[in-house]
Amino acid sequence: MRMIVFRLRKYASALACGMLLLGVLVTSACNKIDYSPDRHHASLPEGVIEPGLLESANGGDLEAQHKIATLWMTAEPGKRNYGAAVEWFTLAAEAGHARSQSELGRLLVNGVGLSTPALDEGRRWLERAVEGGDASAYHNLGTIYLRGQGVAVDPSRAVDLFQKAADLGLLNAQNALARAYETGVGIGPDMNEALRWYRRAAEQGFAVAQYTLGDIYQNGKGVDLDAAEAVTWFRLAAEKGYPPAQAQLGYMYAAGAGVPVRYEEAARWSRAAAEQQDPDGCNNLAVLYLKGFGVRQDYAEALHWYREAAKRHHAGAQNMLGSVYLTGQGAPRNLAEAERWWSAAAEQNYAPAQYNLGGMFSRGLSSNLTREAAERWLAMAAAQGHQRAELELAQLRLLPWVEPGSASVRPAALDPATVQ
Repeated sequence: MRMIVFRLRKYASALACGMLLLGVLVTSACNKIDYSPDRHHASLPEGVIEPGLLESANGGDLEAQHKIATLWMTAEPGKRNYGAAVEWFTLAAEAGHARSQSELGRLLVNGVGLSTPALDEGRRWLERAVEGGDASAYHNLGTIYLRGQGVAVDPSRAVDLFQKAADLGLLNAQNALARAYETGVGIGPDMNEALRWYRRAAEQGFAVAQYTLGDIYQNGKGVDLDAAEAVTWFRLAAEKGYPPAQAQLGYMYAAGAGVPVRYEEAARWSRAAAEQQDPDGCNNLAVLYLKGFGVRQDYAEALHWYREAAKRHHAGAQNMLGSVYLTGQGAPRNLAEAERWWSAAAEQNYAPAQYNLGGMFSRGLSSNLTREAAERWLAMAAAQGHQRAELELAQLRLLPWVEPGSASVRPAALDPATVQ
């Protein structure tokens, strides 16, 4: 069988640096990739059976070359080989295959398998794919201009490109265009147009648009609030495995919003999201274990899922962890850990954590917080309508100056009943 001789390109050495875990032979100097035909290029990913595919690709069939590249790129974790994908995409792209040009450009711009992104090279391939009328290239190039990846940020140019891709039927471009109309980025805000494009993508099964429509109906953004309609769209996206929709559907069952309260369903959907590391799913599941709703009450499991949510920057979970460490209910009392987690949540402008953090100072529970810092956190919480923070701030301002680390004028421990 005739084999194709692959030529390494100028970005190959950068690619090698990022591929130590991808099964490619790399020299210690990180400047060479072994693309010998008796390795991955002479075969398909393990477990893939496609009779005649390699022969067609080696015979110059561009669709076959594109398919092999895609197979290598989307293989199971641990079996993926982005080096092989790039080489096959390059082979087809150089022969004028627009979809391969677009995929190659996307990989290079995002630095997939590279030590650093190849922005200029990637953009050039996307521009070539646009000339060929490839819908995904319009979308990918639009994303570059929206984010300013190697170019000046140009939201208007991005929207123009999203529009072209959306008109060609690309679902993620329709969703991106809807988002632009909703937020007014790159174009005048128009909720009616946003809804039209979200719905167009959602009705064709695009999970992100389905989830967004659910959020729109749940919160009444430009439409009448309709929890039942929200549940319909959340369910469609959740059944496709989209974690934010699964978490939100779990919440709807727990809250009885748009559906009857069913804690077992709340736990099922929250777990599905949590097992995909969704922060809201982790937090939902923690609450259910804490209260014993839909699952057997288990404080250890609750603490585990709160930690998982907190690690993923869920402000509510971070605040809850701070409360756990302050009160010693569910974990050994640890004021330093309480302050650490409350600080993390407060930095995200989470009012209950700002209140808790400010309260640590006035009760002498932290030597790290200054009086000015405590006032600042309490004022930020009060500005969000937190009534206890307003009272705490007023009381703090009546106290005499207390040097950091000195005994508090109110040395009693923070009352767990006041912790948010």
